[in-house]
Amino acid sequence: MTASELKKSILQMAVEGKLTEQNKNDEPAEKLLKRIKEEKEKLIKEGKIKKEKTVSEIYKKDGSYYERVSDGRNILKDVCLDEELPFDIPDSWVWCRIGSIGIIIRGNGIKRSDVVEYGFPCVRYGEIYTTYDISFEKAVSNIPEEIFKKSKHFSYGDVLMTLTGENKEDIAKAVVYLGNSEIAASGDLAFWTNHKMEPLFISYLMNSPYAIYCKSKLATGDIIVHISSSKLESILIPIPPIEEQRRIVEKINLLMPLINEYDELEKSITKLNKERKNKKRKNYKRNIQKRRLIL
Repeated sequence: MTASELKKSILQMAVEGKLTEQNKNDEPAEKLLKRIKEEKEKLIKEGKIKKEKTVSEIYKKDGSYYERVSDGRNILKDVCLDEELPFDIPDSWVWCRIGSIGIIIRGNGIKRSDVVEYGFPCVRYGEIYTTYDISFEKAVSNIPEEIFKKSKHFSYGDVLMTLTGENKEDIAKAVVYLGNSEIAASGDLAFWTNHKMEPLFISYLMNSPYAIYCKSKLATGDIIVHISSSKLESILIPIPPIEEQRRIVEKINLLMPLINEYDELEKSITKLNKERKNKKRKNYKRNIQKRRLIL
């Protein structure tokens, strides 16, 4: 198993509830989800966010999962989800749509020519692929104050995802921001805010093989790949109790340095084997030339 495969395996185990032990004293994720929904309703009443056209509620009955979708007045559908769910989760976990947790906000255009050496921090969508990985605390790019003021801003704990990419496997790559200041988000970049969950857990979740598969299925295009915020909101995700989210993050953070060491060792061995092959090839050619000279 390669280091990359090992990393994917660990992230998949994490989202299935197989990486850490379950603790019966954990508050069930159902209560966490209830608080998140109450906070969202509060923001809607205060006029800070728009009311959703439809609301999804996933519940368990007789050992099966069901989804009830309503428009606030009428139930539009009430269907069994068992065939849609890819794996079993612990009893204290819940399934929900991303759109049920927090808000996904799209950034607005920041051109390459807008970037200056000194100014206010920003993240351009391409930097998610080239500069940031899993989490970051400080932006590498800056823009003038007048552009910053017109931009959409994200803050601590928000999870950034790309809406444009070069292939479906990398689309909507997720990176969580763990810094203190507000940062401007460019267009083709969305950030997931007000989720009330362990930020690093979400980043690991959205970079797991399961989430990558879901995102790639929803993406469109070949040469340039796109995904919309609404499609991201439709993805089903497993949610553990908040205490277990923290244990999962702690375990992954413990394992990742070891995987990185394994990766470096793997690269060194590959390089060494390549050098040996090249040396053998050169020696073989040299011997052939010597034989020709003798003949």
